[in-house]
Amino acid sequence: MKNLLLIIFVISNLSCTSSNNKKENMGIFDKLFGKKEQKYEPKEPVQNSEKLMDAEKFWEIIEISKTNSSGDYEKQQVELQKELLKLPAIEILEFANKFRTLRGEVYNWNFWAAAYIINGGCSDDCFSDFRGWLIGQGKTTFENAVKNIETLSELKETNDGDWEGLSYIPSDAYEKKTGNDMPNGIRENFEITGEEWDEEGDDLKNKFPKLWAKFGME
Repeated sequence: MKNLLLIIFVISNLSCTSSNNKKENMGIFDKLFGKKEQKYEPKEPVQNSEKLMDAEKFWEIIEISKTNSSGDYEKQQVELQKELLKLPAIEILEFANKFRTLRGEVYNWNFWAAAYIINGGCSDDCFSDFRGWLIGQGKTTFENAVKNIETLSELKETNDGDWEGLSYIPSDAYEKKTGNDMPNGIRENFEITGEEWDEEGDDLKNKFPKLWAKFGME
C-alpha cells in the first residue's frame, strides 16, 4: 500500500514539473522497478570483404584490450569486443581477416610444439586456441616468437593453458552490429608447415631446450 501511494505521488509530481525535473523523477521508477538494460540494436548491412585491417591499427586494438584487462584473459575478451563495437561492421570483418591470417601464419609444427610443452599436451583444437591467445599477447610477443619460438620461454603468464575465447570475439561483435553471421571473408591457412616432431622420447626436449626447461615435465 505504501508503494502504491508513493507511485501515485510521483506520477502527480511528473505531471506538473519541467522536463528536466521529469528526468530526475524517472530515477525513482528506476530504483523502484530496476532500470532496464539497453540492448544493442543491429543496424548495419552485411558486406563481405577479403581486405585485411592495417597492421598498425590491428595491433593497437589488441594492445588496448590487453592493457585495459590488466592481464586477465577473460576480461581481455570483453575489452576487445568493446573496441570492435566502436568500428563499422566492415572493419570488424577486416579485423577478423587479419586475425585469421596471423593465426594461419603460425600454423606451424614449432608453434604446436610450444603449445604442447607449455600445456603438457595439446590437441588440434587446443592449438587453434593457443594461436588466438598468442595473438592476444600483442605484437612484440607474437613477432618475436615468429623469429624464434624459444622466446616464448620468457612468458610470465600462460593462463594455465585456458586459451579458448579470443578467437570468437570478432564474429560475436559482427553479429551484434548486423544481427547476422559474419561472412566468410578471407580463407585461413590450414596447411601446417615446418618439421614434425615426435611427442615420445626426448625429441621436444632436444629441439626446444629453453621451452622444455621452463615448462617441460620431467
